Order: sequence, then C-alpha cells, then structure tokens
Amino acid sequence: MMNSRIIRNTFYAQLAAYVASALTSTLGSFTDGVIIGRFLGVDSIAAFGIVSPLIVVFSLAGSIVSTGARNRFVRLVGSGDIKEAQGVFSLACVLGVGIATLMMLVICLFATPITRLLGATGSVAYLLPKAKDYLIGTAIGLPARNAMWILWAFMPIDNDRDLPLIAAAVMTFINTILDLVVVFVIHGDTFEMGIVTTISYTVAMFVLLTHFLKKNIILRFSFTHIPWRESWKLLSQGVSVGVCRLANMLRCAFMNHLLAATASAFALAAYSVHRQADSLLNPLTIGMADTVAVLAGVLMGGEDRPMMKRVLITSVQSTFFLTAGMAVLTWVLAPQFASLYVRNEPEALRLSIIATRCYAAGLPLYGLNLIYMNYLQGIGRSKHASIAGLMLESGFLIIAAAAMVRRFGPNAVWYSFPVAQLLMLMYYSRLINTERRVMKIQSKEFWDRVLLLPDSFDVPEADRMDRSITTMDEVTDLSNAVWRFCDAHGCDPRRRYLMSLSVEEMAGNVIEHGFTKDKKAHSIDVRVLKKDNDYLIRIRDDCLVFDPVKQLSLYSSQDPAHHMGLRMIINTAKEVQYTCIMKLNNLLIKV
Repeated sequence: MMNSRIIRNTFYAQLAAYVASALTSTLGSFTDGVIIGRFLGVDSIAAFGIVSPLIVVFSLAGSIVSTGARNRFVRLVGSGDIKEAQGVFSLACVLGVGIATLMMLVICLFATPITRLLGATGSVAYLLPKAKDYLIGTAIGLPARNAMWILWAFMPIDNDRDLPLIAAAVMTFINTILDLVVVFVIHGDTFEMGIVTTISYTVAMFVLLTHFLKKNIILRFSFTHIPWRESWKLLSQGVSVGVCRLANMLRCAFMNHLLAATASAFALAAYSVHRQADSLLNPLTIGMADTVAVLAGVLMGGEDRPMMKRVLITSVQSTFFLTAGMAVLTWVLAPQFASLYVRNEPEALRLSIIATRCYAAGLPLYGLNLIYMNYLQGIGRSKHASIAGLMLESGFLIIAAAAMVRRFGPNAVWYSFPVAQLLMLMYYSRLINTERRVMKIQSKEFWDRVLLLPDSFDVPEADRMDRSITTMDEVTDLSNAVWRFCDAHGCDPRRRYLMSLSVEEMAGNVIEHGFTKDKKAHSIDVRVLKKDNDYLIRIRDDCLVFDPVKQLSLYSSQDPAHHMGLRMIINTAKEVQYTCIMKLNNLLIKV
C-alpha cells in the first residue's frame, strides 16, 4: 500500500520555506505599520493604510513572472531539460526586474494622482502628503523587491529551504533597527520609513544571491540562453496571481473610498489595522497555497492521480487546522494587536479590535479558498484560477460591503471578509459541479470530483501498482509483487526480469545507504505502470541527494563487476532519468 508520509513531510518542509519567503513581502510593511502607529500618530497610520493596497501590487511583476516561470521550470526539470529550465529562470529574472523598474519610474512620476486614486480624497485629503511620501520611499525598492520575489519562488525547488528563512530574519532585523533610528534619531516621517523598507529588501536580496555560490545547484543565470519566445507563455501562466494582487488593490481602494465617504479617519485607521492583520497572517495561507501549486505542478507531469489526491487532502487538513488555531489566537489577542497601532484614541481602538476579529473569523475559510485557487493554477486551469482570484480578493468582498454598509455603517467593511469567504465556497461548489459535467467525470468519489481531472488522467487502476516501503524485507516482497504484476500483464520474460531486478536493486540501494545517512525516518514510494507498450518504474525518496546515473559514471570502466546490477539496469533500460526537486530523489526507469 502507498502511504502519504513523503508527501506530508515534503508539504510541511516546503510550507516552512514558502511561509518564510512570503514573509519577505510583508514583514517590512508590518514593521513599518507597528512603528508608525505607535510613534507617528493616527494620521500617519491612516496615511500608511491608504497606500498599503498598492504595496501588495509592488510585487506584481515578480509574482506573475515567478509563478508562470516556476510552473514551466518544474516541468522542464522533470523532463530532464535542464538547460531550457535554466533559460526560463534567466528570462524570469530579466522580465521581473525590468517590469519592476518601469513601475518604479511611473509611480515616482505620478505619485500624487496615484495616491488620490487610492483614497486620499474627501474628508481625508489632508493625508495626501504623508501617504505620497511613503509611496515614493517604498517604490524606490521595487526592483530589489521583485528580484527577491523571483529568487524565493525558485530556491525551495532547488533544494535550498534555509536561505529564505535567513533572508527574512536579516531583512526584519535591519528594517526594525532603521525604523527606530528614523523615529528616535533623525525624527523622520513616512518618507524615511519607506526608504528604510527599500534598504531592508535590498539587503535581503543580496543574502538570497549567495545561493549561487553553492555547488550542485540547478539554477543558473545567463543572458546568452534566454528563451525570449517563452515570455508570453510565462506571463499568461502567472496571470492569476496578478489578478489576485490587482483585485486586492481594487478592493482596498474601494473600501478606503467607502470609509472616506461614510466615516472618519478613525475608521480608516481601523481598516489599516485590519490590513495589518492580513499582512501578518497572510504568509501562512500564501505559503500553503504556493506549496500546493508547486506539488500539483510536479505531479501533473507524472500523471499521478493518487498523489494528487493526497496533496489536496493533506493541504486541506493542514490549512484548516493551522488557520483555525491562528484565528482563535488572533481573536483572543485582538485588543493587544490593535493597541500596537492605535493609542490614545478609544474610538479608533474599538473599531480596530472589531476589524481584527472579523479578519480572524474569516481566516480558516480564506485559507481553504486560496489553496484551491492555487491548485487550479497548478493543474493548468489558469482561466478558472484567475476568475477565482478576482472574486476571492475583490468581487465578493465589494459586493458584501456595499450590501451591508447602510445597515452596519463602517463595520460593513470588515464584516464583508467572513461573508465573502462563504460566498466563495458556494462559487467553488458550483464550479466543480459544472466542470464535472462538462468533463464527463464519472467518479462519484468526492476527492476525484474536486481534483477536476479527466478520467483519462493517469493509467487505469488495473495497470498500475503503488507501494511504500521502509525495510529491506519489504524490498523482496515488492520485487515479487512487480514480477506478478508484469506476469499478469503479459510482459515478456526479459523485461519482467529487468523490472523485478530494477526495483530490488534501486530500492535496496536507497534503504542500505540513504536510510543510514541521518537519524530521520524515511520511506520509499514506488510506482509501477504499464503504459501503452512500455513498463515504467518511478522510485521516489526523501533521503540525501543521490544520482545513481551520475554515480555510476564515476566508477572505473576497468571494473565491470563493480555495481553490476546498477550497470546492467542503466545499460539495458530504454530510459533512466534522475531529478532532484524539493529535496526529493526521483528516479524513472522505462523498460
């Protein structure tokens, strides 16, 4: 039987890396918000809140390009086309940083009208100078921010999960220290706070660049091998992420205008606190969603339905329980959290506590909605993912707030968050039922329907065998099971012998050497397929990196008896392909 240990452990390991990476996009803004609210007053935190929607869009180019490039990169590496994959990475860097530089110039030139569009009008027009100053200060760091966004998207795939954590820690430390210098030493205001954020992102970018000093990495940058023809493909595949960010900005601008027309600066300050709760907790949900997208993309290439199902089940369970725990904690600590930003203004503090608790109430469902949107992106359903992103980050929130504002006043803005999550679940239910009929999915099993994969995805169950093993005794049993599988499918004696030998030799080698290299628990996932006229074996483990094909090339050709079983398999199989992605060894043998 196949267990879910490798997928579960990989999910949590990747989650930690992607959460840390997502924090690099929000920690600077979060730290600025706390210090501005505590030391620069209500007007400054309200001005900060006006600009904060555009801060989310600052990483727009990097997020669109990195998402599309990451999906393409994973599939190219899986097919063994490393050079082409490296070209895609190079293209992503050039596009992301180039577009970000143009955005920086536009924002700096048109800062005043942009700030007015964000909500610095009407009764709060006096906040325009402070808001514009913060906008310009942070916009200067756009190229570094987008370069960092691209780098962190690729590094966990290239087996480097620690560097994003280090970069996030360095960035937070520098941002906090320099923010305090601005407040207590140079007595600056919002512009200086924005410049500090730019400096911290730039330093973090250089920390991430140290990845390229390491040996045996896949990522390589080169101007001479950039596949410019892939540009539109990368942008189109990542468009759903861009839609989410633009929708987020649209929603926040709408809410700012709604509050400016119906309430006071106290309500704007409260909405700023609501946004800061999102900035603090959103990396958890973004990290989960990115992990789902990457794992789904990898498994799509292998047409592995059982593993796709395990990824989705694991992500749903993990997301719900983790976000539910964070929601309870946020609800309880809402007064303390709000007081980080608002002092000496009882009405602003009261509204901020309500706004924070409304965010906590909607967080678990928001997490589920976000991971399913990213799952759609991972399986190549970009159109559906884009529509879902638009409704999740803007459509349903605006509709709910506009419908409730007469009844609840400014509270309708934060009440809309949990209401919109319920509407989003209803939308997904309708989408799944509609697509299931269009795709003529016959299975009545719940998860098969939620996967939205055609019945032709993966080989029929009778033509595949999936097992997980952890001991050498199980290797022998598996080898015999493969023999019986081949025999039942009419495999000729030569290939039947080679299939059985391949499983015994390769899996046994992993257990004998890989399981003993550290003190961690390991298992091996083995998949045997009959596909058309070929028989395939896929062996996946989470031990230390080991490429048997490369290892054999290091052995002396004058000793043909050395690793004779391994040599025989590689020399007689139609294809032997090894890749290592996300610290998983993947060996494919075609017989």
